[in-house]
Amino acid sequence: MEEILEITIQDGKLARIVALISFVIGTIILLLYKITKVDVIFFIGFLYVITALFINAIVFFKLIYNLTICRQRILYQLGSILFLLFNIPIALLYMYLVSTNFIIHF
Repeated sequence: MEEILEITIQDGKLARIVALISFVIGTIILLLYKITKVDVIFFIGFLYVITALFINAIVFFKLIYNLTICRQRILYQLGSILFLLFNIPIALLYMYLVSTNFIIHF
């Protein structure tokens, strides 16, 4: 049981790192597009969103699995899940900001 708890803690740390990296890269891509208005960055950002969604989904389902098998440190596990999920509204906002600008741009 102690080994499962350690894996759960490591996965929580991984989730927070993945969420932070996803946020930083997404913000950099948004700023680059807003500053340069280069259409290639729009498509790079679109591909990045799909990739980040896939990676974050894998981590999310791993956290949900951990939550079902290990009932210890539930608040820590839920905090990691919430931290990961905070990227969803941020990504939607970024996509809205870029897509409205992209449509107006053409």
